[in-house]
Amino acid sequence: MIEVDRSGTRSVCLAVRHVVCRAARTLASPDLSDTAVHEARKDIKRSRAALRLLRPALGESIYRRENTVLRDVSHSLNAARDAKVLMQTLQSLRRNHRALRRDAEVASLLRSLHADRAALRRRLRDHRAQLVRTRGALEQLCNRVTQWRVGAHGWSVLGPALKRIYKSGRRALPDRPRPTNRALHQWRKKVKYLRYALEILTPMRPGRLARLVRQAGQLTDSLGDAHDLAVLAARARLYAKSNRTDLRKLFTIIAAQRQRLSLEALSSGARLYHVEPNDWERPLQHYWIRWRRAR
Repeated sequence: MIEVDRSGTRSVCLAVRHVVCRAARTLASPDLSDTAVHEARKDIKRSRAALRLLRPALGESIYRRENTVLRDVSHSLNAARDAKVLMQTLQSLRRNHRALRRDAEVASLLRSLHADRAALRRRLRDHRAQLVRTRGALEQLCNRVTQWRVGAHGWSVLGPALKRIYKSGRRALPDRPRPTNRALHQWRKKVKYLRYALEILTPMRPGRLARLVRQAGQLTDSLGDAHDLAVLAARARLYAKSNRTDLRKLFTIIAAQRQRLSLEALSSGARLYHVEPNDWERPLQHYWIRWRRAR
């Protein structure tokens, strides 16, 4: 988070370094759990949001280089996340729908997902070289942060950067009632950047910004659940085709639940992004000015 006794850009630099170094330490655990991987991925997302706040000060070349490093690290951890989430999503559907609990073919799919997850965890333990490279990339970035020349700027840098993040999410808001999974997934990433950027800036107006963070967090949760259902449906289609099984009950339930979540997300998103970017950023600038003057 930003600190009142430091410039905005230096505070955000420290935030980047803190979460990147923490992610590297998390991945250094000899017994890497699903929870640890999840926490590391969240810290990488936080660092990418902070990096976007520094974009005007860093310049495009350095920004793109560091963002690419963080993006590639995140992608290298996606498989571990997806294997666990697919299994949890199907387990949740079975708990909430008796028809799925009684369906032998759905039970068989769940066993297959269990096996996939176990195999992935074995590969993760047996092939530590990739994990070592991932951790090394984060450690190198952690060291480079101290060399970034971002100056001692305040809202002149953070304001335009935050407005850009907000504008990007507003532009990505789907404009049709049945958006594609790709459209929702891309939008979710942009909402997350807004959520984490606001989280960093919360000290300048804790009550108001904490409410915005919660609103963005609830939206990303709905979009994340919709995405997990879509990924499960894709995996189930492959399973049904290769095993010649009938999973129509599962597909029907997934489609209905995903549609409900999508509509909820679109409604929440319309509220979160209802203000024009300039009008949205202006009160935040006033929060910054009052916060800095009060120190």
